[in-house]
Amino acid sequence: MTRSIGRRLLLAGAATTALLTLSVFSGSAIASAAPAPATTAAASKPCGDPLTAHNFGLILDGACVEFLNGANGLSANQITLYRGVAGSQAFSEFIFTSAWNPGVRKNISVVLLDYQSNEVKRYSLRNAHAISYDINGTVKLQFDEVIVS
Repeated sequence: MTRSIGRRLLLAGAATTALLTLSVFSGSAIASAAPAPATTAAASKPCGDPLTAHNFGLILDGACVEFLNGANGLSANQITLYRGVAGSQAFSEFIFTSAWNPGVRKNISVVLLDYQSNEVKRYSLRNAHAISYDINGTVKLQFDEVIVS
């Protein structure tokens, strides 16, 4: 019985290798002959992730760098952001740099997204810097001005 299972695994591996080899060679010929795909509407979304829906996206230096689990407390020129487990290196560096040096400030946007990752509302925070951060991923930012669009 173990001999027949081993033989089946060997045949399955050989078949998989053959199919992958065939798809690589046929795919490369097709890819070189095919024109470049046109820009789609999904590429223009601020944080378009086709696999999951998120409520908030964080835009730093003109690019969406991470999704947020939540944002609240937009008052007294402060906002609290709740980061997810997949935090970006760019935002982490900004948090720690600006927390140690309040002179380091950036314009940041928090974008409210619908279930298809379309932008619903944007909160543009001018001259933002981090004033607190905890191990759970909660970041409190202070800013000079907010523009809602």
